[in-house]
Amino acid sequence: MVITLSREAESGGDEIARLIAERAGVQLADRAILERIARRAGLPVAQLAVFDDLMPGPIEGIIAEWRSSVSHDLYLRRLVDALLALEREDKALILGRGAAFVLTDPGTTHVRVVAPLPCRLARLIERSAAPRAAARRLLTRSDADRARFVRHAFDADINAACHYDLLVNTAELPLEDAAELILFTARRKAARRLLADESPKDLLSDVLRFRRRPRFPRVSEAVWRHCERCASGFGP
Repeated sequence: MVITLSREAESGGDEIARLIAERAGVQLADRAILERIARRAGLPVAQLAVFDDLMPGPIEGIIAEWRSSVSHDLYLRRLVDALLALEREDKALILGRGAAFVLTDPGTTHVRVVAPLPCRLARLIERSAAPRAAARRLLTRSDADRARFVRHAFDADINAACHYDLLVNTAELPLEDAAELILFTARRKAARRLLADESPKDLLSDVLRFRRRPRFPRVSEAVWRHCERCASGFGP
């Protein structure tokens, strides 16, 4: 079972992810993804953190590349490799990183956790005692950073509901109930995938979809070309 979970800041997505991972006995892949990329690149995690789940500005990007010799495009290719590896392992909850725009296995469940801004503001102020204006700026910046990352990396709108199997609003729904709802959906979807009998024609279709860019692309051109090379057996 694989679940990707995208979330708005202070929507409760992080807490929900931990609950699901504990109850399902799956790996919570958050910082572990960055650690995989760092090991493969032979670099400290701190040098890659500037690229993680956000799109750095022009100056920040130049400085990061100079310090680590890793470009944002290289980071994205390594990110795709790490996400695909987690999907193959078939026992993970992947938090953020645009995973819903990379993973296409029919058994993978894609979830987006949201909440109205006043609700998220109240949570942040209660948790951190930050002034309301500062809390609002923090939430706005966090949401904008994640949206910019997905738009640049995967040419997609992070808020478009069509990318997800389940959209969960935690304004009134307790986090425990949200976790149970997501887990129920993921188990049902994974079970249907395991029970599906594929004909040779279906298998051929599955292979060909990796050679043909989708009508509604989930990834940027650079990342799509990388995926094509991997599917063709030429490697990264």
